[in-house]
Amino acid sequence: MRTIERGCDQTDGSSAVFFRADDIGIPSRHFQLLIDCFIKHRMPLCLAAVPSWITDKRFSELKQLTGTDSTQWCWHQHGRTHRNFERDGKKQEFGPSRTREEIKNSLRNGKRRLESIMAEEFQLYFTPPWNRCSAVTIESLVELNFSGLSRSRGAKPETVEELPDFQVGVDLHTRKEISPHVGFENLLSELEKTIISGQCGIMIHHQRMNNRAFDFLDLLLAAIKASPRLTPVLFNNLLAISPTTDK
Repeated sequence: MRTIERGCDQTDGSSAVFFRADDIGIPSRHFQLLIDCFIKHRMPLCLAAVPSWITDKRFSELKQLTGTDSTQWCWHQHGRTHRNFERDGKKQEFGPSRTREEIKNSLRNGKRRLESIMAEEFQLYFTPPWNRCSAVTIESLVELNFSGLSRSRGAKPETVEELPDFQVGVDLHTRKEISPHVGFENLLSELEKTIISGQCGIMIHHQRMNNRAFDFLDLLLAAIKASPRLTPVLFNNLLAISPTTDK
């Protein structure tokens, strides 16, 4: 893939690449296709699970699809209910309309639920729905001993030293361009720029994918796996090399 080659040619060394799949919790054919693709290429994937969607039965079914190699996956927290609480402006579950107590309780309850259901599979990372959250949310995540969060590239407010933000810069499936051609060109541009930056985060919404989207993902995973200049990682790998990990 020429885009990957161009990005790699403009880096001083190697670039870390991670994939984050959002809105996880309900077994489906699309989820199975997603997991099959990552297993085929032996690529790691960070799975952002919505606590209110997860049950013991559903998680057991999801695990049947992902298999027993837990090192390939990072199960972590995606909000609590994936509900918008803002009357005006952009959607947020953890935005300014909620009090500090409401936010912290919601985070705590979501964490407890996932810990209860996922046990040792659950990892202390947080992806806010719609990639947005308040400064109070960041403070609460630190108080609840989360290891990191993941939002969109350039997200505000900025995080704190104790909580690295593993940002995604490539959006595969929730694009807003009217023209498919323009959308695809912008996607490739995002991919190249984030590779150049040294950390390429790619966001997936499997429910929005069609057959062509899965075909493209298959090609993308193969190209990344084949590149000696790209290192596929999970959040734990990024945490190990982050300069803000001395908490």
